[in-house]
Amino acid sequence: MKRLEIDTSPGTGRPLLLVALVVASLVITTVWYREGSNGPLHGARRVVLAIGTPFAAAGSWLTTPLRAATGLVSDSAVSRKEYLAIKKQNDQLKARLATLEEAKLENERIRELVKFADAQDYKTIGARVIGRPTDSWERSIVVGRGTNDGVKLGAAVIAAGGLVGQVIEVTATSAKVRLITDAGSGVAVIVQRTRGEGVVRGSVEGKLTLDFVAKDKVPVKGDVLVTSGMGGAYPKGVVVGEVTDVTAPQADLFPKVSATSRVAIDRIEEVLVLIGLAPDEQAGAAE
Repeated sequence: MKRLEIDTSPGTGRPLLLVALVVASLVITTVWYREGSNGPLHGARRVVLAIGTPFAAAGSWLTTPLRAATGLVSDSAVSRKEYLAIKKQNDQLKARLATLEEAKLENERIRELVKFADAQDYKTIGARVIGRPTDSWERSIVVGRGTNDGVKLGAAVIAAGGLVGQVIEVTATSAKVRLITDAGSGVAVIVQRTRGEGVVRGSVEGKLTLDFVAKDKVPVKGDVLVTSGMGGAYPKGVVVGEVTDVTAPQADLFPKVSATSRVAIDRIEEVLVLIGLAPDEQAGAAE
């Protein structure tokens, strides 16, 4: 008897299976569209949906934290990028604002100096402060003007509020100025109201005192002190400061008088250096 052999090699029977599936799909599709909503296929679909809905809801619930975290990370990355861009722009605006503010303040200081210089009878030249002392004992500044600009040794240095000091060293392009608050400084002055004469001296602490004023010319708080012109170190009439405190013990020969400058000397940034007499003063001297 001949044995029946079945060919199980790959690919055998697959075209028939494919044809069967296509035919089944066509039949199901036709039945689906022809039957009503209460037909068997629609009913089977509702059953499958009813069974699968709890599983879909559970899956959605389980994956919600992951999706939320993913969205948060994504949003955070965008927000941080935007934050860094805004911070950079903010820093640039702050720097620009600081530059503009500094220029405005400098312009105001120079305008005051120019106004003050125009109101004086002195021939002056503006100068920037380019150096300050490195220790607390010396009270001096270095300005960026020298002999090339007409600055001479002993020249008086002033600011919009009054006397600043005197040139004690000078080079071609710079000059060192001893401030009136220095312990080695002495300025011959007159009390504007009483016309009493004295000497304003500095100190190690940078405070000013009025020495050698006569008791019958004792100033009071608020009295203005101006240069007397005695000794020729400073021109007459430059404001040196004002009286802040007065004590006159009977046993002392002179009253003890404290004073203060009208110039913020420790923070000054621009000054005027007197480089000679004004033209009308020169004419008067010639006469």
